[in-house]
Parts: sequence; C-alpha cells; structure tokens
Amino acid sequence: MTVSSNGARFSVNGKKVHSCELPLPPRAVVKLGDKLVASPELMFLQLASELSIHRLILLGLQLCSHPLGQPHRAITSKQKLRTFVARVPGHRGHRKASRAVKYIENGSASIMESLAYMILTLPHALGGYGLNGAVFNYEVKLKAELKKRLGTHRCFADLFYEKARLAIEYDSFTHHSSPTEQGRDAIRSEVLRRQGIEVMHLSTIQLYDTDACRDFAHNVARYIGKRIDIRTKKFHAMHRALRELLPESSSVTGAD
Repeated sequence: MTVSSNGARFSVNGKKVHSCELPLPPRAVVKLGDKLVASPELMFLQLASELSIHRLILLGLQLCSHPLGQPHRAITSKQKLRTFVARVPGHRGHRKASRAVKYIENGSASIMESLAYMILTLPHALGGYGLNGAVFNYEVKLKAELKKRLGTHRCFADLFYEKARLAIEYDSFTHHSSPTEQGRDAIRSEVLRRQGIEVMHLSTIQLYDTDACRDFAHNVARYIGKRIDIRTKKFHAMHRALRELLPESSSVTGAD
C-alpha cells in the first residue's frame, strides 16, 4: 500500500503497510490526466520485492520490448532502469532490482523471444546456459543484390551474437507453420548466409523440450566458442523455476 504521508497510514487486517521517506528521483511519479501514477522505472522497483528474480527479469525485458525497428515505442529502456535503480539506494527492492537489471536487454519483440533469451543467456546460478552476449533483433542491412531477393533493404535477427556472426531465429507455430512461411524462412536464412551470418533455428517444440533445448544450447556454445560447464548446485532448481515461466504446454501451438 502506498500512502502520501505517515499520517495517512492506517491498519488493515492481514496487510503490512510500509512507510518510506527516502527521496525519489524526478519524474518517478508522473501525472496522467488528473492522476499521479508510478513511472515504469518506479513500478519495476516496487515489484522487485514481490516478484521472483526470474519474473522480475522477464518484466524488465517486456518493459524494454518494442516492435521491430521502432525503439521509440518501448515503455522504457535498460539504460533508464539502470540509472533509476542506481539513484534509489536504500529503497525496498533495490538489491534485487540492481541484480535483475544486469540481465535485461532492449529490443525483444515477443515474450517467447524474451524467454528463449533468458534460458540461453542467464548465468548458471539463475538456471540459464550462460551464453551471454546476444542482442535482440539485430538489424542486418542487405547488400544491393540481395535486397531484390527479399523485397526489403534490411531484416532482423531474433537473437544475434555479433562477434560470432550467429543469428538465432525463434520459429513459433503461429508465424512459421505453413509451407509458404517455412519456404520464406529458408530463403531468408540463405540470404543471411550470403552476408556471412550463420543461422540457427529454435522451434517452439525444441524450447519446450528440456533435452532438445539443452542440445540446442550446446550447439550454440560450440559455434560461439564457449563451453557449458555447469558446476553450481543451484542450476537444476533455478532452471526448473525458469522453465515455469513458459506458457502452459496446452497453448504451445500458439506461443509467439
């Protein structure tokens, strides 16, 4: 519960009312019409004490998500979250928020991309495979001769390891199930290879199958020159918690 002053506090059975008199950065609370509401950055901090670390990272990824090539449509950014959290030491949830921001990246185009990113890139202590360094929806500007092939001057790689020139494409059932769509994916992949970019495809079935997903991660690791050597005892419990964020398997065919 949020109150405007100590004098406004009241008791409610079964509820804990906290009072914090530490200052907030400018525009932490913004005015929408005739109402004062928490900014996205303040909301992230407030929820840090309520959410698990995995859910908090996912929230941050979604707050920083935006349609392809339109970063101005993101609700906030990793830079804004990091700056805000750094300016509120002592506030409830600060420690967890600071930890979560480290693993947030701008530019996810869907919740499934965010979850695939978390599984592949989070450190072993958080249940991921530790293949950090990927960015969302990297823009690839096509060479003149290839523009005509795809009918566009650019395309985006769902996840991209720039140093290794590796693109990972998440193939959902929703947008990649028909023969026509699969054919377009194949053409697009070959065009990217013409530009020196290797392409690996991660399907929904692979993402949901623990063993298949692990095999995929090891193949990614080999390509980018890393080794998955899990030594922490926390991994298996944290990996299960991370996988619990995936939508129910009954709706897997619609996951995107």
